[in-house]
Amino acid sequence: MTNFSFLLKTLVFCLAIGFFGTASAQKKLHYNSKGELSKADYQALLKSKKYQAVSAFDTVSTKPLLVYAIYIKNKKLGILNDSGIEVTPALYDGIEGMNIGYTTVMFGFHENFPVKIGKKYGLISNLGKVILPMEYDYIRGLEKKSIKRKHKKEAVVDSIIIAQKGDQEHYFSPKGKLLKKKTDPSLNESIEVVEDNRYNYSSDRTPKEQAEITPHGTINKKLENGYAIVSGKVDGKNFRQGLVHLPSNELILPLEYNYLIQSQPDKLIGIKDKAYTIMDYKGNLLLPDVYEGIEGFNKVYKIKKGGKTALYSNDLKPLTEFVFDYFGSSGPDFMIAKIANKFGVVDSQGKEIVPFVHQRIEGYFKRYGSGFAFFKTINDRLETLIDTNGKLLTAEAYEEITPECTIEEHSPYGEMTMPIDHDYDAKNNHYFIVRKENKYGLLSNDFKPLVPIEYDYLEKSYHKDFVIVGKLNSKRGKDLSLLNIATNTTILPYSYYHFKYLGGTYFMIYQNGQMAVCNFKGEIIIPLDKHTDFSDRYYYDTIYRGLNRIDGRKRYYLIDYQGTQIDMRVN
Repeated sequence: MTNFSFLLKTLVFCLAIGFFGTASAQKKLHYNSKGELSKADYQALLKSKKYQAVSAFDTVSTKPLLVYAIYIKNKKLGILNDSGIEVTPALYDGIEGMNIGYTTVMFGFHENFPVKIGKKYGLISNLGKVILPMEYDYIRGLEKKSIKRKHKKEAVVDSIIIAQKGDQEHYFSPKGKLLKKKTDPSLNESIEVVEDNRYNYSSDRTPKEQAEITPHGTINKKLENGYAIVSGKVDGKNFRQGLVHLPSNELILPLEYNYLIQSQPDKLIGIKDKAYTIMDYKGNLLLPDVYEGIEGFNKVYKIKKGGKTALYSNDLKPLTEFVFDYFGSSGPDFMIAKIANKFGVVDSQGKEIVPFVHQRIEGYFKRYGSGFAFFKTINDRLETLIDTNGKLLTAEAYEEITPECTIEEHSPYGEMTMPIDHDYDAKNNHYFIVRKENKYGLLSNDFKPLVPIEYDYLEKSYHKDFVIVGKLNSKRGKDLSLLNIATNTTILPYSYYHFKYLGGTYFMIYQNGQMAVCNFKGEIIIPLDKHTDFSDRYYYDTIYRGLNRIDGRKRYYLIDYQGTQIDMRVN
């Protein structure tokens, strides 16, 4: 399923490739870089072969070069090569060895495919030869753990085949030979196994260091140039900390501090009975006063005195007066702060970036970067966005502004999924949800109007191109539909109460105790049917290139890349 374009180019230069028997004389089918036939060729193939549907073509082996699709006939699956030759007849209810998840492996392709008829499994080779009969409850392969890089995407990877029947497991070679017991994966001699030491850790580990004791106390932390913070009991009661020069065994600072904190390689913050000082390793006070708090943060010191805080540089030069009442979210370059009940933003030199006129400021950090992406200001319950230079990003104020990437969402595979955090990701944020006068709309990523503010209800869907919108209904609360963001049009009537993105181009939809599936055009492809709860749902999977599956407790559908849908239930 990878390197497909390269493999297609390889096909162009192959004058003759014998798949099996007379296949080399057969004219190859024409398909695009995704392995998809044109609509005309697709329809001609279905008509001539009496197929119900066919997947796109994809490479399943490079030595020999095999390019296969799955075809469906009479609700059974078979394998077709790209010359139109049937590698297997349409016998199977599942060809699990060709599933996307099963076949895409790090080092190569599977040489055998587990297949299923009814509830029983068998095994065929990638040339269609039967390796194991259809009599097992399940079949899986063990792959080699380490293969030389030169084999990448050329080697078959099965080393042992495990076939389960009842409570017993039977072990086979990839050629179908019964093994007396489970053997080493190197059984498959077609792959050269090499030792992989990337994740091996030496057992020669240094034992945990014993606590070092000096005549002045136990070493807590060693510092530069032979200095160390030590601790010991004073008056047989409380532990206190001091500073020792180890080479000379000289006690520089006596054991009278609650804590000594290294703030820079040559500076210590001393805390004694809630009083803070800052000194060098020789015990000299670097600031003449005693303070209510000293905190080293990135490029500055925050120093508190008389209930107010000032910023000092790392060389302890004052950057601001003692004016700040509070510091909120802070990054390497900016800090949200409060002066006299108003919030603003200053940079690492104490320079005002956002004036101190706001009732509240919230910062959005970059999710995969450093520092702030922008700030949200809140005044009289109205919100605006400001960049890190203090420039206004939004043309007007809103009752609510929320980046899409920070909102929890419905996962297609489970219940609600919270983002990694609530930080902002510029690459993966698709829009901002805004509210004004209790109506909702969207702003684009460059803070321009994207969807008019005219909806009573608006909720993120799991797919970036759609949102769930609603109209208030006095009897039922709200009626929902799906809105295509690009066209600003709803694809369904306002008559549903829940949606969930299913995967691919499909949504599950709910209405009056019934569940259905629609596509992105709003066409109901699986009709409404009763459900007991949200766990009674449909599941979506791409089982092969250009072939999708939707199944539930009662129904099972296959849909190919041309949109042909087959109800796979057997009557």
